[in-house]
Amino acid sequence: MTQQSSSNETRTSAVKIAFGAMALVCLVAGLVIYLFAEQFGFSEETAQIVAIAFLAAGAGDYLVLKFWDRIAGRR
Repeated sequence: MTQQSSSNETRTSAVKIAFGAMALVCLVAGLVIYLFAEQFGFSEETAQIVAIAFLAAGAGDYLVLKFWDRIAGRR
């Protein structure tokens, strides 16, 4: 039974790392798109909308990471 619990902890750690990495990638992507909108061919309004969408996705990933134990503990 300890081997199964160790396996579950490993999976949980991997999921937490994945959500943390996704949150960081979303935040960086939003910042890069906002700062370099002209080079990507976006108008200022479009760049703001896309950047806000990435920031919202990053915030969502962070919230899932923050409440992961509550979410996964319901099984």
